[in-house]
Amino acid sequence: MIPYIIRTFRGGISDESDKGISGSFKHGQNLDIHSRDDVLKCGSSVVTADESLFNDLVQFFVPSADGSTYAFGSAGSIYVRTGDVGDGAWSFAYNDEYGAIKGAAEFQLSDGIRYIFWATSSQYSRRDMSTGAKDLPWTNVTANWKNDKVSSSAVWHDMTMASGALMIANAEGLSTVDFDGNFDPYKLNIRPGNLINTLEERGDYVILGSGREDKSEEGHLWSWIISALNWVQKKKVPIQGVNAIIDTESFLLQGGEDGEIFPADFENSVPLAKVPGGGKVNPGGVSILDDLAAFGFYGGTYPGIWTYGRRHKNRPNALNYEYRLAKTVAGSSISTIGAVAVVNGDLIASWGTTDGSTSDYGVDQVSSTTKVSQAVYEGLEFDGGNPHLAKTVDTIAFLMTPLPSGTSVSAKFKLGKETDWRYAVLGDGGTTFSATGETLALFNVGKPGRIYEVGAELNASGSSSPEIHSIISYLSKETNEYA
Repeated sequence: MIPYIIRTFRGGISDESDKGISGSFKHGQNLDIHSRDDVLKCGSSVVTADESLFNDLVQFFVPSADGSTYAFGSAGSIYVRTGDVGDGAWSFAYNDEYGAIKGAAEFQLSDGIRYIFWATSSQYSRRDMSTGAKDLPWTNVTANWKNDKVSSSAVWHDMTMASGALMIANAEGLSTVDFDGNFDPYKLNIRPGNLINTLEERGDYVILGSGREDKSEEGHLWSWIISALNWVQKKKVPIQGVNAIIDTESFLLQGGEDGEIFPADFENSVPLAKVPGGGKVNPGGVSILDDLAAFGFYGGTYPGIWTYGRRHKNRPNALNYEYRLAKTVAGSSISTIGAVAVVNGDLIASWGTTDGSTSDYGVDQVSSTTKVSQAVYEGLEFDGGNPHLAKTVDTIAFLMTPLPSGTSVSAKFKLGKETDWRYAVLGDGGTTFSATGETLALFNVGKPGRIYEVGAELNASGSSSPEIHSIISYLSKETNEYA
């Protein structure tokens, strides 16, 4: 018997079907591949924190210095989750009559007053936050605070703090609010035809990500510091607009609608990774999760939270389908993911679903105590270096940490690039191994094929998950070119 052994899973999802970096695989979902031990195990579950309250898609989360989290919606609604009302408890705070909120941020001025700023199509509003979050609904809002030269042609009015000021995307320009509260609607202009979608701070600079007004396959990165008279750096990116930027170990951007993640370093323009099935991210749909860049991808085959990066120096950068949202797990179709944020270590994400003429909205939160009910691993295509020869796969073995009570594993396979997976069977004819405390699960296949793929399904229970240390497929020594 010839063993085909898979003993590492750190590489994440490969951008090819039959090769990749060490530990990479063809597809996977809900897998925790970044833990201390290099094993396959289930990640955390995702639960819907609130659904009935939300009447529009949350497009931005703003974690506040007062301990609350504010959410800004696509129809003008503003929601708040205060720190003392329990996890997932959201309340309605305010409705902006000017409609969709296209950017939001918190910024404190030199007089010590902290404001929440937000933007609708052609006006900026703000609220003095010294009264706190508990005075609901809000009554002390300065609506339509500024509207002079606020461009309604802006797709987004994304906001961030950089160079000691609040920066606001304003179509082809950049608005600023400085530390003393002075407002300039067009502090910077990046030439007509470019629309700023997203902003991020890097050092003392603000980094701008833009698309073209004519929707051409051309996006740009720009850098600017508030003391400069014009932009400092510029780089063309070969995609239809820069959608979102995030600064982790590496400075990253997501652009276009094909699921591509690029470096945002003003030097390289080759994609680092691509989400299978495509998709895109909104400006508010990125965050940092345990040193990884977390992207809320939607519009493709696999909507949900994808991560890219590494947690330690000696590990590879990996693309991982970290979390499927609760609605996806329940069988609904996620049409949009609006915003992603990590608050006090917990990831939250907003979503929208559309069923005919009916749309529903809500916010999901990753559980800190419960594992996802099922995680899936699908390995790369294997031909043993002889794609013309048929190899008989006799058995599949999972070497595991002692299997926790209530959990189980299943082995599956494909031969000859089949469309559907088939389950390998146990000695008793079943397909699910659930013997508590066992460290070896042995499944039978006994079928030939020129190209072989092996997969695993892991079923968790509560906070307990199976842990697979290696997958061993035993192949017969005999091969046949015509089998």
